[in-house]
Amino acid sequence: MKAIIFATVSLASKVIAAGVTGTAFGMATGTTGGGSATPAAPSNTAQYVTRPCCLRVVGKYTDKDDRLELWLADDTPRVILIDKTFDFTSNLGTTTSAGCYQACDVFHGGQDYIGTLSCSGSTMTAVSSITYNAAGASPLTVNSNKSIVGVGSKGIIQGRGLRLNGASNVIIQNVYIYNINPQYVWGGDALTIQNADKVWVDHCKFSLIGRQMIVSGWDAAGHITISNCEFDGRTYWSATCNNEHYWTLLLIGAKDYYTFSGNYLHHLSGRAPHYGTSNNGATNVFHAVNNYFEDMTGHAFDIEANTWSLIEGNVFSNVATPMTAASTTKSNAIFNVPLGAESTCTSVIGRACVANSVIDGSGTLMSVKNTAALTQLAAVGASRILAAREASGVAASVKTNAGIGKL
Repeated sequence: MKAIIFATVSLASKVIAAGVTGTAFGMATGTTGGGSATPAAPSNTAQYVTRPCCLRVVGKYTDKDDRLELWLADDTPRVILIDKTFDFTSNLGTTTSAGCYQACDVFHGGQDYIGTLSCSGSTMTAVSSITYNAAGASPLTVNSNKSIVGVGSKGIIQGRGLRLNGASNVIIQNVYIYNINPQYVWGGDALTIQNADKVWVDHCKFSLIGRQMIVSGWDAAGHITISNCEFDGRTYWSATCNNEHYWTLLLIGAKDYYTFSGNYLHHLSGRAPHYGTSNNGATNVFHAVNNYFEDMTGHAFDIEANTWSLIEGNVFSNVATPMTAASTTKSNAIFNVPLGAESTCTSVIGRACVANSVIDGSGTLMSVKNTAALTQLAAVGASRILAAREASGVAASVKTNAGIGKL
């Protein structure tokens, strides 16, 4: 019998690194962030600095915002406490661009598309002028060996996302990122992970984002655990014109390993999640365990090529499409534990798998049991494979524990 790490969606309150609650698990096992660095909160003083980098912001930044940006990007291991709202919405002024919209514009419940990238085709209507906050398209750089930890329910970053590019060993815990040009596609992403490794995103919340809540670029994102997070899709501006956010998770890195556990995804219309790519040589091993999907008019899982997925112990409640039909033909292998197939897992990963639950008017979750997905997951090592709890207790547990202020 292979050794299995047992973890629940509610982490124990064991502090292993100052400011961080719990221990990184799943694919992000071994991630320590800023480690034993003394936790510190960016200053709340009203002093000003006039460094050359900051002259574009009417000559100055407040020390509060500037210091957070510096601490995130420097080479020093840090435990950064977010104990207030850092509002970057207007810090870089505004930018104006042409663009387009598809089914409905921003004045009728839709999103406009900035620039020309998405504006070809007969279904798009040109917009001559779109003015948006420039900060949204200029995310904060996060360097290696950082723990970014919200304090209580106070840890909020508004108007600007985080970007890891070439970084490793990063923990982002108990932070709420929101209000990044929500009216506009290409207005900014909440969290970008590219050319990275060992990242743990835990007990965070994402809402009112112009583009993706979490996105990985074409380079490897590495070993990632996304746990106990809330993806809140309620919005006045929807690409699908129905008050539900479409751009949820786009995970298309070259060599990626994900644990997706204990998350609450609701009022979304797509990409919840979307992962995989047809690029030659890409690999995406995805373990989705004990997540709660609720009130979604579009699709949850949308799976592309070069992917191996174990989807178990999840609950889909009032979800129109738990998994797209194309997922079964595009992916390399999916094992989503049809009833009666639970014991198939035992000989491969050392335990029985747990069936998913599809309830409350949800669409059909197609039964797929390709054991190659289990083999690929087993290859990453037993220490990175979570045990799954029965689906019957998932909804209540996830709604109690997912999001900020719930450590």
